[in-house]
Amino acid sequence: MLRMECMMDAAQGVTTAALLGEGWEEALHRFAYASGAHGAVLMRNRPDRMLSAITTEEVAETVWAFAAGRAPPSSRYRVVRVGPKIGFRVDHDDYSQDQLNRDPFYQEFLRPAGFFWHANAALTFDRDECVELSLKRRIQSGPYQREDAVALNAVLGQLRAAARLATQTLSHEATGVATLLRNRGDALYQLDAGGRVLSTEAFAALDKPDCPISVIGRRLRSRDAGAQAALDRAVAMAVARPGATVLTPLTSDNTHRHFLQIVPVPGRARDIFHCAAAIAVVIDVRDPPRRRRLDPATIGAALALTDREANVACLLAEGLAPAEIAKRLRMQPSTARVHLRSIFEKTGTKRQAELVAFLGHLRP
Repeated sequence: MLRMECMMDAAQGVTTAALLGEGWEEALHRFAYASGAHGAVLMRNRPDRMLSAITTEEVAETVWAFAAGRAPPSSRYRVVRVGPKIGFRVDHDDYSQDQLNRDPFYQEFLRPAGFFWHANAALTFDRDECVELSLKRRIQSGPYQREDAVALNAVLGQLRAAARLATQTLSHEATGVATLLRNRGDALYQLDAGGRVLSTEAFAALDKPDCPISVIGRRLRSRDAGAQAALDRAVAMAVARPGATVLTPLTSDNTHRHFLQIVPVPGRARDIFHCAAAIAVVIDVRDPPRRRRLDPATIGAALALTDREANVACLLAEGLAPAEIAKRLRMQPSTARVHLRSIFEKTGTKRQAELVAFLGHLRP
């Protein structure tokens, strides 16, 4: 018999993970344990396949084997009912025991893996996709019963609220990064965890005949084919966990009149909740830079700089020399140079003049 107080406490842990954008694996582990399961999977599904997943350690190998195609097609996509008005479903809600005994997915994949029994519920719905929570029991523990599903449904509202909260929290983080970049008036792209374009906000850059970038098949494409490999590497670095702020040229010659700045958005599970993992913006260095003072906190957050590095960068953008910056911040000139080298690395710039020009284009 499932203990309600334990499940409610564990569901609160899922809410905490949603608020923080981190700690999903531990929260899922706690909820699985409280729910009488031996593993849990939070996954984004289409009607016929899994798109992405976060798993507890116990079931990770089984889930990734399934994702890699080392299993018969899962009948669960066809048989198990999900929907906004449908709660937790257990195996015997949708299968007879005879059907389970004859089902290739259960018998040829789940039985050898040891994780045979399920309790599943959808948490969010988005067009033809949904986020599902799947609880998995070892075969020797026996199936979930209908009364177990009833108990799980008592906390389903809290779990669905946590999923909505996760989407809102992650979207808010993306909005903050986009706001910093949007004021520049160039093309802005939201990228998912796979580097695919979620949306495009077209500004003046797209109206220019020499705009150096396009979107083909939800991928960013440089109009200069020689710059595509560098662009692909930059996108991969930015959407990795943890991502890096990247600045990459969009031309393969020495003019480098356009750059693409890609800023990662913090927070785990972005691929699950279909939120932006990074924001990319086109920089035309021929445009006059903005003249308003940069805010160190904003620049530090956007470019993943330390507080000291952000202050050095902002003073450099105001026209101060490194020696003057060192005096202003009461540090040794050698320390200022160390910070400057770190800023070069994090912004993808190589020279002081290039960095100043780049920072000038970040002014609101």
